[in-house]
Amino acid sequence: MKSKVEKEFTRLELADHLEKIARQLRSGTFDTEGKQWSVPETFEARIKHKEKKGRIETKLKWRWSTLADYDPSAREEVTRWQESFKTIKKRLAQEFKALQNEVQNGSLPHEEALTAFVRDSERMADFAEPEWREAMHEYLDHLANLKRAVERQQLADVEHELRDLKARWISCHRDFK
Repeated sequence: MKSKVEKEFTRLELADHLEKIARQLRSGTFDTEGKQWSVPETFEARIKHKEKKGRIETKLKWRWSTLADYDPSAREEVTRWQESFKTIKKRLAQEFKALQNEVQNGSLPHEEALTAFVRDSERMADFAEPEWREAMHEYLDHLANLKRAVERQQLADVEHELRDLKARWISCHRDFK
């Protein structure tokens, strides 16, 4: 689920929009995409204001778990998905770090390490939400390039593809988290 408002507002329109959100937060019910979600008493939030080179930029971000609003069977499915997704994500991070360490030490990645990383990357692609598909295809293309570079024993290309994979991760986390 994703809802995004991106348009030019007058200052009064933006104030009205933010007041509408504030009323929802105060009421304890947040509406988005035709669904109502319970708002907990406390939750994680970040407000960032920055003035740079003659303009102000503000970012507002918050998050809370919506699992309590799911019916029990759907809640179990989401919980299983989250646990599987998190497990693979953690393993991928460890495997990636191991690949980076091997390459930084001047060696090509060991076959077993690369195989595990490829397997878990492909498994992560299975979890991809529709809005992630294009980014995931790009990631998998870099993964294929990494495999080819290792097969051809081209250390410089392996380093390059690891940087590209890391850049793709950072971009995905920024865009889809």
